[in-house]
Amino acid sequence: MTFLSRRAAMAILLCSMAVAPSVVPAQSELAPPVLLVKSEFIKPGRVGTHEKTEAAYVAAAKDGKAPFHYIAMTSMDGPDRTLFISGYPSFAAAFEAEGKMGHKNPSLGATLDRALVADVDLLVSTGTSQWMHRPELSLHEEGSLVGVRYIETQEVFVKPGRQQEVDEWFKMYAAAYKDVPSANWSAFQQTYGPNLNTFLFITRMKSLSETDTEWVVQYSAFKTKAGQSELKKIQELEHEFTDIEWTNLYRISPEMSLPSEEMIKAEPNFWSPTAASKP
Repeated sequence: MTFLSRRAAMAILLCSMAVAPSVVPAQSELAPPVLLVKSEFIKPGRVGTHEKTEAAYVAAAKDGKAPFHYIAMTSMDGPDRTLFISGYPSFAAAFEAEGKMGHKNPSLGATLDRALVADVDLLVSTGTSQWMHRPELSLHEEGSLVGVRYIETQEVFVKPGRQQEVDEWFKMYAAAYKDVPSANWSAFQQTYGPNLNTFLFITRMKSLSETDTEWVVQYSAFKTKAGQSELKKIQELEHEFTDIEWTNLYRISPEMSLPSEEMIKAEPNFWSPTAASKP
């Protein structure tokens, strides 16, 4: 993961959104061709203050009509952290025009800088990673974020030179889950940084009761569909290529998110409850 300042990350966001105002493709808010994940690790005891500073940042961005959008998620396990996820139609849109928007709209950049000053002393570190969508390794990713409140992420760090086994394993895994409607994930592969053999899987959940379903109903259906011989092959392949696996749970934070107008209109009570309550 490449560590950057928040200002550097915002330069990328500004330039990319200038090229492509619609940050999220129609098929799914969490399955764009290119995904940028910005992480902020928060000092112990400063989570509440961090949420307030991020909400102030969102307000400043809205007032300045900032031409970018992102979804914020807070961790429910491990170190206290917040992820900011942004989608792009291409790497060209995300990076080729880097810095241009800062020159075109310096007042907006200055406003956002001031809003971030209070954030500096609250963080342990920040990081940014870029990911390429792998639709052939994804499952049931169609749809929007309407009603979705939790996100499960799984990072799989693969041993070098085992790409063929990875593709074979994921396709077998997806085939066994194909007839389980509640199973879903969007697959991505990291494109820059030291961990190019890393895969990211994002699963949408409307309720944590789906976690119980995942462990009981979904996995039972998966084993039945795969059969003993196929299941054994899947497990052996996973053992061969996997270096490390991380699975984490996040809660979507509307207060710290900057969603598109389309997302707000689709679910105003969640993304903009104050506006939705007006007569």
